[in-house]
Amino acid sequence: MIGTVTDGDIRRGIIRGADLTSPIENLMNRKPITAAQNTPDDELLFLMTNRSIKHLPVVDRQMHVVRLVQLKDLISRKPRPNLAVIMAGGLGSRLGEITRDTPKPLLPVGGRPILAIIIEQLRRHGIENIFVSINYKAEKIRGYFAEHPVAGVNLSFLEEEIFLGTAGSLSLLPERPTEPFILMNGDILSPINFGSLLEFHQTGAKPLTVCTREFSFQIPYGVLQMRGDELIDIEEKPSHSIFINAGVYVIEPSMLEHVRPGEKLDMPDLIKLAISRQGGVSCYPVSEFWLDIGNPHDYSKARDNFASLAGQYEY
Repeated sequence: MIGTVTDGDIRRGIIRGADLTSPIENLMNRKPITAAQNTPDDELLFLMTNRSIKHLPVVDRQMHVVRLVQLKDLISRKPRPNLAVIMAGGLGSRLGEITRDTPKPLLPVGGRPILAIIIEQLRRHGIENIFVSINYKAEKIRGYFAEHPVAGVNLSFLEEEIFLGTAGSLSLLPERPTEPFILMNGDILSPINFGSLLEFHQTGAKPLTVCTREFSFQIPYGVLQMRGDELIDIEEKPSHSIFINAGVYVIEPSMLEHVRPGEKLDMPDLIKLAISRQGGVSCYPVSEFWLDIGNPHDYSKARDNFASLAGQYEY
């Protein structure tokens, strides 16, 4: 047994500047918690719950790894107290004729509407209380889930009379949540582990966590470095990587004091308030498959690739 590396260790390493070529030994825990061979399951469960760990290596007397115990295998998955809000009220205008009769959240991918895939994914991670913010063709979204309810989910709708922006519909929640809650766009396909996301948020001790996605692009021209009218260097078609907003957030209830009834508020504005007044924002890198279905090309890509990616949505 040399050490352990968790998903959170890698994500925190990326935030600190590590990349996919960094030695794993720089990120690993060299003194992990372990259990002795033949330890009873009830003792393993007690150890894992008291130390707040989800994976426990079991070793023999020579410190050879015998097996890996997972907390989810020792206990049945319990409902989480956290709720989720899905923003599904947009016009989907960039999709043109595709959304003329069907709201974007009901567009089928792999035989199911995008919104149904998101709701089922949240449920699998123990999130049972889900609100959907609706506006454009709201009656179609209500009608679909009236005919196709998602088992094990308490589904409610927040209907905007006017467009309130990407955060303004939070003012329509019937009561303020008591736990951190998930807010996400209704057109995101990504097998994010929401349990890990919530745990990451809690360890970050910030009022807001933003999921980020690395985005790479290539400039199709030679880029010049100049000093006045003098050419210093030229780089042909350079590639660049940046982090973008992935459209998934974890928000502390205290942030809702900035959301006023009937007033439009977008998430970038709420994020800036958290940075300037509330104690900062944590970033959770999403390395899993991620697709924002914003235009016909993205929608076609989602339909073409979802069959091969469907297994990633099962945990």
